Amino acid sequence: MATSAESAAPSFLRDAFKSHANFSSSQRQDAQKRALKWLQLHIETDLSDETILKKFTQMWRSEANSSQDAEQSPLHFENLPGSYKGTKSINSHQEDALSFIQAAVPLKMQEDFSQRWDAKTKLEVSNSSGACFKIDRQEIAVLQQKDPDGDGTAWYQVDDKQIYYLLSSEPAGDDFLIVLSEEISPQNKSTWFVAQEHVKIANI
Repeated sequence: MATSAESAAPSFLRDAFKSHANFSSSQRQDAQKRALKWLQLHIETDLSDETILKKFTQMWRSEANSSQDAEQSPLHFENLPGSYKGTKSINSHQEDALSFIQAAVPLKMQEDFSQRWDAKTKLEVSNSSGACFKIDRQEIAVLQQKDPDGDGTAWYQVDDKQIYYLLSSEPAGDDFLIVLSEEISPQNKSTWFVAQEHVKIANI
């Protein structure tokens, strides 16, 4: 069954789902899953209309009991690429859902999502004791005095082998100034300084 002209309208999520199928790299797909989780979180927290995700779930599933399902079993965006059937599928309700979310999500959030979806580099913590992500370039001892527990107010401890995807990174003395594709720590920060000797930055 062919889709309607309306269902072929531009959709940033449809474009993402189509590109997802072109990658077999587990790290590339992990970065994209994190981008989808970021998008879902920010739809929930940043947009004033609290019904967007419920409406999207109902449209995506297109079931008689989808209203109840949306309450009891919400969709997880990170799983959607695998359940997307494509524009030539009989599941035209998915195209309706994609058109709905296209209209509901502001352009700036769409662009921020696309930047995270297309992340090109990763950071891996390579120090056996982990690494301290710092809010500025002060010595960690000074920052620990400000924030003894390291909860993100001045610094935040991350474990060895932890991987983050980057929007940007640049040398800053003995540190890297990094912008992560996701917010971390109780303060939900994405911009940090980290000692160059404690991490490795590489292409995905």
